[in-house]
Amino acid sequence: MLKQIAKEFVKSFPCGRKENKKIEYFKKKYGKNFEEILEMKTFFESNLNQEQRKILSELMKPINGPIVYKKDNKYYVNDKIGECLRIVYSDFEEPRNLALLIAEEYWKRGVHVSLIPTLSSISRKHLQVIPEYTAAELPEPSKIFAEKFDARIFIGGDEDDNWIRGLESKQLLSAPSTQYLRQIMDKRKVRWCVFGWPIKKKKYYVKPEFYRKVFIESIKSTFSKEVKEYCNYYKKALEGCSEIKITANDGTELTFNIKNRPILVADGIIDENDMKNGDVGLNIPDGEVFLAPHEYSANGKIKFDFVATHGFGLIKNLWIEFKDGKVINFKADGSGTKRFKKFLDSNTGDKDRIAEFGIGTNPSAKFIGETIVDEKILGSIHIAIGSNQGAYHGKNVASSHLDMIKIMKGKQGNCWADGKLIMKDGMPNL
Repeated sequence: MLKQIAKEFVKSFPCGRKENKKIEYFKKKYGKNFEEILEMKTFFESNLNQEQRKILSELMKPINGPIVYKKDNKYYVNDKIGECLRIVYSDFEEPRNLALLIAEEYWKRGVHVSLIPTLSSISRKHLQVIPEYTAAELPEPSKIFAEKFDARIFIGGDEDDNWIRGLESKQLLSAPSTQYLRQIMDKRKVRWCVFGWPIKKKKYYVKPEFYRKVFIESIKSTFSKEVKEYCNYYKKALEGCSEIKITANDGTELTFNIKNRPILVADGIIDENDMKNGDVGLNIPDGEVFLAPHEYSANGKIKFDFVATHGFGLIKNLWIEFKDGKVINFKADGSGTKRFKKFLDSNTGDKDRIAEFGIGTNPSAKFIGETIVDEKILGSIHIAIGSNQGAYHGKNVASSHLDMIKIMKGKQGNCWADGKLIMKDGMPNL
């Protein structure tokens, strides 16, 4: 199963060879002599004229690619260079094996892949022991990664959903660096994928066997015809519209504006059109239509069934009131209100401003307490607050992006676009 999933994924997430920027430099510097070497593809030194032999050693320097390399007394032209991909994976057996299988597929394509294991328990220990001045610093390797890598993939999830508990002040110290790195990668249009995978959890919100079954089935459904059909419906229903209104029988009534914002389709693949439009992000499991509303346009109140805050745990029945795009009031069940406040207090920038509106289109997705699955539920919507530059085409700058899921099906959950009912009781109004 893992091998097949890896092969399908690599088809969906483009990463391979790219132009070597030194080519243009040498064309200008050496002109025809260099261009003739490029055209040869393979050659012996005896095939070169005197001037070409003089520049051969320069072309073979690693810092220049190399543009030419030598094997068994024969020279080979290498006019492209491998892209750099970073794969971070949860250090459990299946995510580890899946990461290796994906890496192998990219290695075959000439990609330079870095494999990095992680666990939320290690992240917690790191945050516990570092001095505050270290937490506030921007690590040089992280900056280099943001500036140099072409793509990044995360595989797995948090085994402890509440790993930041008690460390919120240190998390806040690191938030400006996180925000800065996000801006670098968004500006460079670094491709990214969050590939969710069922792992051994410290706490489950559903039965473990159900958690795993839904997760795997949602991954498989990502590439189905049905997901694409639902995505196409909502994309067409939203195109050219301005005013969105969301209501439900729990008292939810929220409006916001989407005029001239691109409607993005998340159907498990980044194709050439996506790349051209700057849509460089991918989730697995997938299945949603989403966009960035105008950041100052949201007004009203809405109840979210599930909000999985990274590092702060799951919050249920979260009421949020928006005014001019900003969260002004919130209330949740139990300790949820306090944990939501801790989440906001631990982040920086536009952390509490509307960032995204999404509609789930994956029929295999059901609630399991994992945002990457829950937000894809057919019959649900989600609103995000925080960062929405890059793939979202928005203007918010923040250290966080928080998706909040609302089940619409069975709750008279309706959505209007410019007064036209496009979702009735959570389902397409066909």
